[in-house]
Parts: sequence; C-alpha cells; structure tokens
Amino acid sequence: MKVWTFGDRVPGPVVRVRVGDTVRASITNKTKMPHSIDFHAARIAPNRAFRDVAPGETFGFEFEATTPGVFMYHCGTAPVVHHIANGMYGMIIVEPEGGLAPVDRELAFVQSDFYVSDTPGMPADDAKLMSGIPDVVAFNGYAAQYKDTPIQVERGETIRAFVLAAGPNTWSAFHVVGTIFDRAWQDGNPANEQVGNQTLNLAASQGSIAEFRLDEEGIYPFVTHDFTNAAKGAVGLLRTSGAQGTMSH
Repeated sequence: MKVWTFGDRVPGPVVRVRVGDTVRASITNKTKMPHSIDFHAARIAPNRAFRDVAPGETFGFEFEATTPGVFMYHCGTAPVVHHIANGMYGMIIVEPEGGLAPVDRELAFVQSDFYVSDTPGMPADDAKLMSGIPDVVAFNGYAAQYKDTPIQVERGETIRAFVLAAGPNTWSAFHVVGTIFDRAWQDGNPANEQVGNQTLNLAASQGSIAEFRLDEEGIYPFVTHDFTNAAKGAVGLLRTSGAQGTMSH
C-alpha cells in the first residue's frame, strides 16, 4: 500500500511533552496536494493553526500543553478520513507537571485500520474506506508484527502501555490476556484513574494509559477484544524472558 506520512513512517513519531511545555510544530509539504496537522492536545483556533499547507509551502505554529493525556495528531485536510486512512496520524503524550512515576518498561501502541487496494502500491481504496470495513487492523502500522516477533519483558516488572485508537473508523478494546490492569487512566489523564480494568474501550481518536504486570513466566497475548479486528492483525505477544514453548492467539 502506498502511504502518506509525517516524516517517513506510519504512524508518525511519538511526541512526548509535559504540561507547561511549549510545543512548536512545523510542516513542510513536499507533496502535490494540500496537507495540515491537527493536534488534539492543543487549545488553539483550528482555522489559524490547523490550516491547509499548500504544496511546497512551510507553515508553523505553537501551543502550550495544558492537559495531561494520550492524544492523537493527524492531517486535518478534507476529506480527513482519506488523509488518516493513508497514514497521516500519530500519538502525542502529555505528561502531568513533574512527569509520570517511574516504571520498569514503557510501550506505545497506535491501533489503526487499513483499506487496501486490489492493485498493489496504490493508496487506500475509497470504496472500502467508506464502507468502514477494513482489510487490516494493526498496532504500529504492521499486521501481527508483535505476534511474529514477540515483545520481550520480565516477569513481575511494572509495564506502562500508552494506547491510541487512531481509526479512522475502528475502535479499540485493548486487552492483555492473562493479567488485569492495576490502574488505567482514560484519555491518559491521571484525574480519570480507574483500578482493576480488564479492557480499555477507546473510540476512534481516543487514548489511554494502562499499568500492569505479568505474574508468571509465560506468553501473554494482547489484542483488541473486538476479535473480528484482532483476526485482521490487531494482535501481539508479550513474552517473559523465562517463558517456555510457543503460543498463537
């Protein structure tokens, strides 16, 4: 699939700041169509900051990070659904003042859906996109990449997962098989702390933070518990260093 990118990757790079930081954004449009960038973490007039940038033009703006959370950024040029479906999105983490408490390991997962043309090397298929039925649903841009190559962790260590449902159409029911989230912050905001969650229910564009541990040596799948989309690629494995055997999910 031919993709449109922020930088050279889909999703775009994770941006990480703290409340009180000034975020300076600049976009240089090297394509032949207008593009823009919309930060959900910003309190700013969209017509001023998120405006279309013409081919060959560079445009910048800045905003103060005021609210902690896990937010989406994306191209906001119409039709927005087409620009997101073709790869122009990413995660921005805004930590609270003073930062987040230390943990042993942090992971970031951006779930998104892809609508693949029958002709290889083409952008997203418009008809499939508007049907809302994706061909592929993936974490961090590739179907089942963490099933093929599990993420190595340690038994009992504290793991913090930043999770974003980028869509453009599908939601995420993020779940780690074999554990319970010790605490989770809906939208990634500490004011929204919950304890003992089994699943993060995230609408398109919504983010969250979950902290958990794996109590036994083993292999722990993580999925969207919307299993139709898990079967399309939104599945991976966490494998402790002392795990024995293999597992598919």
